[in-house]
Amino acid sequence: MKTAAAIFALAFAASLASVSASAQTPASPNDSWRFKLQKVEGGFLRLDAQTGQVSFCRERETAWSCETVADDRAALEAEIKRLTDRVAILERQTNEPGSRFRAPSDQEIEQVMGFFEKMMKRFRGVVENLKKDWEADTPLNKS
Repeated sequence: MKTAAAIFALAFAASLASVSASAQTPASPNDSWRFKLQKVEGGFLRLDAQTGQVSFCRERETAWSCETVADDRAALEAEIKRLTDRVAILERQTNEPGSRFRAPSDQEIEQVMGFFEKMMKRFRGVVENLKKDWEADTPLNKS
């Protein structure tokens, strides 16, 4: 396993060298700390400290390979953007004429109160009928 770790370290160093060579920009002193490795079961996790991307690296046959770990952050950022856009649409709609709350008119209040009054009278009638039926059926009233 020590040999595998040494091979991985060499492969990792070579990949860093090829990345910096392909970019054709001089490496800054901070680039040496860009990637962090953490040993985990079955391989290593590699964290790119610059981008936050995480990869799982493991030895396959004769070489090491790294695969990007699924990042929930991208999905969360997409959801935040979707919700932000939705809020903006809703805020625009509330600023349109006629979209604000309007207090009911006196006529509308009277109409609603009439409905409730009628409903309560009917309910009271039902209760009185049930009370009469119940009093007629109770043994105390039968002598």
